[in-house]
Order: sequence, then structure tokens, then C-alpha cells
Amino acid sequence: MTDIAISTRQRILREGLALMSQSGLSGVTLGVLAEQVGMSKSGLFAHFRSKEDVQLELLSHMTEFAAEHVIRPALTAPEGLPRLRALVRNWFGWAQRAGLPGGCPVAAGLFEFDDVEGRIRDKILKMEAAWRHTLVQLVGRAVELGHLRRELDVDQFVWELCGIYLGHHAAHRFLRSSDADARAHTAFQALLDRAIPSSTGRGASQKSTRSRNPRRPT
Repeated sequence: MTDIAISTRQRILREGLALMSQSGLSGVTLGVLAEQVGMSKSGLFAHFRSKEDVQLELLSHMTEFAAEHVIRPALTAPEGLPRLRALVRNWFGWAQRAGLPGGCPVAAGLFEFDDVEGRIRDKILKMEAAWRHTLVQLVGRAVELGHLRRELDVDQFVWELCGIYLGHHAAHRFLRSSDADARAHTAFQALLDRAIPSSTGRGASQKSTRSRNPRRPT
């Protein structure tokens, strides 16, 4: 593939990701994407052979895009609870900060393809499972380091954390709640407060939370 072809493909994926965040995966067709990019449909067909191929490639591209904005920056934080906090801080609202106007495509895709069998659903399922595994590893490491309770049910913690994220997505995107960010971070801190060992000073954690509680957007 020539440098020009690679550059064109990257531009298609970039525009397609923005389109996917606003219109959902079902809204990404060869015709619509070609118009968005300013190409002919036949020109786009030289890069992707079908609508499904485009959708699958966009999902793969989004995995790398999300890692760039959410995971890799968090890895600079110390292991354990500091790294978990950094990841969640990057995660909540990441799509808007990364320039995806319609929010996280995978969060929307969980509902868009919940009853639609096929390769797209399988891809989203694999992505979501991999992400939850990442969370399990981070929470588990925080337990190993003594930052979270030794007897903590890690899977339950991650289940609740993902629920907070999806609640934030719905509140921000559908309800357009101005306090979605603040409420999501408050819910996360409440989850942590139940998981932090009492010997580390739960009261101190709560005091710290109040001092760092994010302001509601105006």
C-alpha cells in the first residue's frame, strides 16, 4: 500500500469514527461514509469491500484510539489505586475529550447490537470482554498491594464500575444532564469507599473526596 493510500485510509477511519459516534454502527454505510470523506463510493470500495468490513475496521481502529486516550496515559501513574483512579478519570467522558461528538461508540453498540447476531456483535463482545479484563487486572493489583480490601469481590467491583460508566453515558448523551460527570465520579468514590481497607482511613478517603469533588459543569 502506498503512502497516499495509507493516508487516505487513515482519513477514512478518522471520519468514520466520528460518524460512528453520532450515527451508530448501523449508520455507517459505504455511501454515507464516502459522502462524509468526500470520495466516490467506488473510491471507498477500493479500501473496504463491504459495509461490514468498514464497521469491523472502525471498531478495531477505535480500540487503538481509546487506548491512546484512556489506557496509556494512566500507565504513567503508580501501580494499584493511583493507576485505577487515573484510568477511571480518563475513561469517564473520554470520547468527547478525544473529539468524538456522539460519545463512546462501544457504549452505544452494547445496546444497538444486543440482539443482533453476527460478526459485529462478536467483535463488540470481544472488545468489551477485553476491557473488563483490563479493569479486573487493575483492581486485582490494587488488592494485591493492599490499597483495596483483601476479601474484595473484584468481579463485582468491576461490574458496578461498568454500570457507573454506562449510567454516565446515558445521563450525558440522552438526558443531557449537566451534572453527569460529577455524579459519576461521586458514584465511583462511593464504590471505592466500600472497598478501601478501614486501616487505611476510610474517613480520610471521604475527606479527600470532598476536597476533590468535581464541580458541576456550568
